[in-house]
Amino acid sequence: MSDGEKVGSNLAQLIKQLDAIEFRTDRDLYNYAKILRAIGFELYMRVGMDADMVSTILSQYKGKWYTFGVQSKIRAKLVGGHLRAGAAAAKVLGLSGVKMYASFVKHFIRPEQEAEAQARKGKGKSKPGFSIGDKPSDSAGKPGEGGRAA
Repeated sequence: MSDGEKVGSNLAQLIKQLDAIEFRTDRDLYNYAKILRAIGFELYMRVGMDADMVSTILSQYKGKWYTFGVQSKIRAKLVGGHLRAGAAAAKVLGLSGVKMYASFVKHFIRPEQEAEAQARKGKGKSKPGFSIGDKPSDSAGKPGEGGRAA
């Protein structure tokens, strides 16, 4: 860690990691979603705390003597509300990465898994044909065995 980096903050590092991702495998999509979620959470926390701090600082402004500071408190809430809206947008940003990966799983991975399971399911059954005995198996067997492997 260099002297210029802030302790406890990894936002710049997360953005560099996000920028370095090239979409080549499904693992890249997973990592992208994970990093985007972390960025969204970090921004949500920072901007939310800053909104509270700005509201608190501005509400202490004296304002007009005849309003007893009530007007300043109302205006401070309005100013802080814009930052809270930004914090909510950051939360949505992080959630969008999670939803992107869930959609990828739903539309690409699950159909592949279901097709593979269906193919495996079909391999165990034999084609209808001539058989002697109970149930035919995949191998022919000797005459009189009824198609069953011993």
